[in-house]
Amino acid sequence: MLGIGLIGAGRIGSLHAENIRRSRACRLVTVFDANQNSGQALASLHGASAVPLIEDVLLNTDVSAVFVCSPTDTHVDILRRIAPTGKAIFCEKPIDLNISHVRNCLSVLEERSVPFTIGFHRRFDPHHRALRDAVHNGAVGEVEQIRIVSRDPAPPPISYIKRSGGIFRDMMIHDLDQCRFLLPEPLIGVFAKGSSLIDPEIEKAGDYDAATATFWTTRGVTCSIQNSRRCAAGFDQRIEVFGSKGTLSLENVAVNSLSLGDGSGFLSSKLPEHFPQRYNEAYRLQLEAFVDAVSSGRQPDTRGYDGLMSLVLADAAEQSARTGSSVVIPS
Repeated sequence: MLGIGLIGAGRIGSLHAENIRRSRACRLVTVFDANQNSGQALASLHGASAVPLIEDVLLNTDVSAVFVCSPTDTHVDILRRIAPTGKAIFCEKPIDLNISHVRNCLSVLEERSVPFTIGFHRRFDPHHRALRDAVHNGAVGEVEQIRIVSRDPAPPPISYIKRSGGIFRDMMIHDLDQCRFLLPEPLIGVFAKGSSLIDPEIEKAGDYDAATATFWTTRGVTCSIQNSRRCAAGFDQRIEVFGSKGTLSLENVAVNSLSLGDGSGFLSSKLPEHFPQRYNEAYRLQLEAFVDAVSSGRQPDTRGYDGLMSLVLADAAEQSARTGSSVVIPS
């Protein structure tokens, strides 16, 4: 079984730890968190050891792969410290908020041929995968328009907002990766608008709580993305791909398929509470794919370049929102 060390015992680290525990192909060896109580609690829950230093994870010979689930602004430093060990790396998005830092870090990892992947879990969701396969197999002909709606049920804490890099880098980055996942051609321009409609504290923190961005390719294919930090209905996730032969739609995946009909009409099942419920299977399949790649001695399919290019798109969208002008996306 592949031994895994976990850095970061917060919400996303806890999610990965649970999936590692359930897997038959890997095991959680050790956990580090800057808050030692959090690290100890998570480690105890899953039969792993908690350590006081990151080096204790890196020097552990039973650890073959490291999951980096700490705050974004710690990622590059941690990745650079892992690289010399040769251990495989799974890193949550984004790699960093500074593109030059990301490029330099990826160069270090590539020089050492470290197996590396970035946490774009939606690529592994069976529904998203089916959509992508249908598009790539020509079900809609030549793609002409993509529309993505992605809305969270409620904003995260302001403390998180301040370290997240903002709605474009933290939230829309998943949708941007989906655009790259679906399209056979690169996006070359963007016009974006950010709004503060929900919580004035988010605006004070320098961020938006709602955003809309329209991207386009050289051929004129457009991709429109709508994000909001609040949705009364729940976790709202929809995609439409329109092409020369037809339309493909990925609708919300409800908690179950029940529909109640009574004197008030028909009521459908509610939406998932948030991403851990909606993408539970995607996270599991993502882990399986990573472990399989590392165990087979090959690079995972989702690469550091995917993380870099999605960040480039997010930066361009934020620049457009701040300036009120369209932005050319650097290649």
